Amino acid sequence: MSNNLRKEAVIIPILTSAWRLIKGNPAIWAIFGLVIIFSSVVPERFLSTGNLVAILKNFAVTSMLAVGPTFVILLGSIDVSYMGIWMFGGALVWLLYPYLGLASIFIYPIFGLLIGLFNGVVHVKARIPSFILTLAMTAVLAFLTTYVRNVSGVLTLTVPAYNFLRESPIPYVPSPFLLALPTIAIAIFLMFFTKLGTYLCAIGSNEEGAKLAGINVEKYKILAFMFSGFLVGLGSIAIFVHLGNQTRVDFDPSELVRGLAAIVLGGTPLAGGMGGPHRTLLGALVYVLIFNGLFLLPGVDPNHLKLYIGALLLGAVVIASRALKGALIA
Repeated sequence: MSNNLRKEAVIIPILTSAWRLIKGNPAIWAIFGLVIIFSSVVPERFLSTGNLVAILKNFAVTSMLAVGPTFVILLGSIDVSYMGIWMFGGALVWLLYPYLGLASIFIYPIFGLLIGLFNGVVHVKARIPSFILTLAMTAVLAFLTTYVRNVSGVLTLTVPAYNFLRESPIPYVPSPFLLALPTIAIAIFLMFFTKLGTYLCAIGSNEEGAKLAGINVEKYKILAFMFSGFLVGLGSIAIFVHLGNQTRVDFDPSELVRGLAAIVLGGTPLAGGMGGPHRTLLGALVYVLIFNGLFLLPGVDPNHLKLYIGALLLGAVVIASRALKGALIA
C-alpha cells in the first residue's frame, strides 16, 4: 500500500504539471489539431518519411530565426535584424574561409553578438524605436551581402568545405535540426536557469516597477539584444547548412514575417511581459505545420500561402493582445 501511495505521490504531480503546460499553451492544442487534420486529409503525403524530415528541417530554420528575438519581445521591443545577421554572417564566412579555414563558421555567433550589442546600446542610449533600428540594420546588412556577391563576381556565396555538416549521424533526423539543438538548449537555459528571463518579463510588464525593484533596466535591455543577436548567429549555422552551405543574397521580407509569426503563434505577445523561447518553439512548429499542410492540400494555390500565413499572423496578434489585456486586468 505504501508503494502505491509513493507512486501516486510521484505520478499525480507530473500529470498535473503536464496538464497545466498543455492548458496554458494553446499552441500545443493547435499542433495536435493540425496533425490530426492533415493526417486525415492527406495521410500518404503528410505522414511520409520525406515530408516528416522536411518538417524537421523547416522547424529548425523557423525556430532559429525566432528563438533569439523572443528575448527582445519579452521587453516589449522588437528585433528584426535576424535576417541581416543570417545573410551577411554567411558572407563573412565565405570571405574569411580562405584565411581561417573551417573555424570561419564561428564568425556567425560572434558577428551576431556584436550586432546585438550595437542594436542594444543605440536603442537604449539614443532611444531609437527598436523596430525601426533593427529593420534599418537588416536593410544595411542585406545590401552589404549583395554588394559582396556583386564585387566578387560569383553567383552564390557557397563554401563546399562544410559539406560534412550536412551528413546527419542519425537516420531520418536532418543535420540542420541537430545543429539547431545547441541554440535551443542555450535559450532554454537563459530563460529558466538564470534571472535574465524573469527580469526581462518584469521590464516588459512594468518598466518603472522594475526600476523601483532595483533592476538595472538599461543593462538588461542591452543584454536582451546581445543574446538575441548571439542566438540568431549561432542558429544561422543550421540555416547555412540547410541551404547547402551558402547564404542568401536576396532580401525576402516574408522571412521577417516567419520569425515574428513563430513568436506570436507560440503565445509571446508583441507587447512583452510574458512568454519565452519555449513558447516560440511551439509557435515555430505550428507555423511549419500550417505552411506544410496547406502546401500538400490539393486545390490550394502555393502562391497564396503567404497570404494565408499573413492573415493567420494578424489573427494571432489580435488574440494574443486580448489575452494579455485580460491577464493584466485579472
